[in-house]
Amino acid sequence: MSNELIPKELTGGALTECSFDDLVSGGDSYLARLQLYGSKSDAVAENLIGMGRYGLVKDDIIVDLGPELDVIIICYRAKALQISGDNIITEHDPRSDIYQKIKELSKTKDSGCMHGPEFLVWIPSQEQFATYFASSKTARREAKKMEPLVGKAATLKCKLIETQRYKWHGPVIVPCSTPLDVPPIEDIQEQVEKFKNPPKSDIEIAADDNSDRER
Repeated sequence: MSNELIPKELTGGALTECSFDDLVSGGDSYLARLQLYGSKSDAVAENLIGMGRYGLVKDDIIVDLGPELDVIIICYRAKALQISGDNIITEHDPRSDIYQKIKELSKTKDSGCMHGPEFLVWIPSQEQFATYFASSKTARREAKKMEPLVGKAATLKCKLIETQRYKWHGPVIVPCSTPLDVPPIEDIQEQVEKFKNPPKSDIEIAADDNSDRER
């Protein structure tokens, strides 16, 4: 039995050339972030996504992309992040005092500080640009495999890492042999320009990012 109360031909949405997504986007220019969710993530504990899976996050909405994902790696920049109360401080200049202070503080467990390369990627399955921040020790080590793949396709996988005391999920980066759709060059140029010219430092609302940062 249909739950349609009013015929579609009478409703039909707004009389506009824009899509509904365009109307509700609010003109937001920031990119979604790509994140590997480990067992210690709040989102996993809240059953918003399974552990060991990649999620695309924007506006507190997580799109589950699974344990393996094909992307195109476009470029990268430095990033240091410090959580402070309801805000986080972002710094992209690795030569700045702020960056170096956050980097030093990141050595202390549960400091709320992290640093590493942040990559601009294209996710063909979502037809979307996103950022991927390799902020943990494990992610930074694996990110060494991403730098040679800039301008190329990569497959992001996940592995469970075990020591005598801990278990956590870490990323695995390998070249992708599957042909991937590339966005228009002008769109890439626009995103690269924004990505490589961020404010010297900025403050934004803090978000859940508890993916085993200390490892």
